[in-house]
Amino acid sequence: MKPTVKIASLLLAVLMLFSVCAAGCSFQKEWSYKTDAQELAIGVYLTAMQEAYSEAQGYAQSVDGYDASSDKWLDLEITDSEGNKKVAKDWIKETAERRCLELLVMQPELDKLGATTDEATLTQLKETYETQWNSAGKAALEKHGVSMESFVYYESNYSRLRDRLFDALYGEGGTQAVPADEIQKYLTDNYARYGVVPVSLYESTTDEAGTSTTVALSADKQKEITDALDGYVKTVNAEKDAKKAAETASKLITDYLTSTGKDETQLQNVTLPKKDAGIADKDLTKALESLEEGKAVTVKTGEENSQSYFYIFRYDNENLKAHYQEDNVTDKQVLQKMKAEDFKAYLQDLIDKSNYEKSNSVDKYQPAIFFTKPSANTSAIPAQ
Repeated sequence: MKPTVKIASLLLAVLMLFSVCAAGCSFQKEWSYKTDAQELAIGVYLTAMQEAYSEAQGYAQSVDGYDASSDKWLDLEITDSEGNKKVAKDWIKETAERRCLELLVMQPELDKLGATTDEATLTQLKETYETQWNSAGKAALEKHGVSMESFVYYESNYSRLRDRLFDALYGEGGTQAVPADEIQKYLTDNYARYGVVPVSLYESTTDEAGTSTTVALSADKQKEITDALDGYVKTVNAEKDAKKAAETASKLITDYLTSTGKDETQLQNVTLPKKDAGIADKDLTKALESLEEGKAVTVKTGEENSQSYFYIFRYDNENLKAHYQEDNVTDKQVLQKMKAEDFKAYLQDLIDKSNYEKSNSVDKYQPAIFFTKPSANTSAIPAQ
């Protein structure tokens, strides 16, 4: 065949390809959201959606009617960590969208504020999430068309940019820096420090095959435990001084644990927000939220053959201020809770001013794509 014939055939093929593409195909990868300055691949949106899916499923597990073997839980109303109520599938899509839009506006704002991240940190983050992609992300996301680049971009940027921008606004030297005394006041107004001890009302046994079972203690044995702990509560609550009451509560339970041959480390000290502490058990949540400074309470939780009796007391505020960091609560965490609504509003204002575009591709993807049964076979789509 003459060269001119080959060239003519190639040109014809190209022309045919352009004719087909005129009907709707594109040489560009799908995008999800963009501004004049930046464009996010659809894979970034899907990574955000998958993350939101996992979070929503965690919230749904405490809702009546949740069934892990079906995607019907996506139609349940969930309550997130901020107390917002929403149907799970709607919460997932709205959360994924908001996080993508925040990605678009945070870096330009940081540039304005002159808040940069050093190259060594960026390189380390990239390497970390490339490893995570190969160990877990790829199996979960590649079948939905997500590339490693999209996964790494989202994971290495979203939390980092939020944290960096928050510090640039409210941290020491920030444009809206919060004084240390205000953070301490917020701590004592909105947090409490508790001593918590769960005492089992059952015992575990293991048979020769290695199978473990739990059996409830006898009624007399359970009464002995509950009477002792209830008695401590009465003694503590009779104290007028909150500091002395907390000291009494601590001593009583330590003596009890020692006298019954239990490990003293069963007394766990925790610092938690007074509201929305993130405790799954409703009875425990109610008890913690209603407990006053220097007071104690008992709470029974669990199923019939595996119940526990919780002895809980609340320390005085001076103890809270002196020891909250021992419970792994930092000033930064307190500040984040303190300014959460302000920061959310700040980001929303940036989004509203960004003149972003949303691709039609976004609504093609629904949260249910991340639900898989053991025998499910899903077809792959081209990576974005």
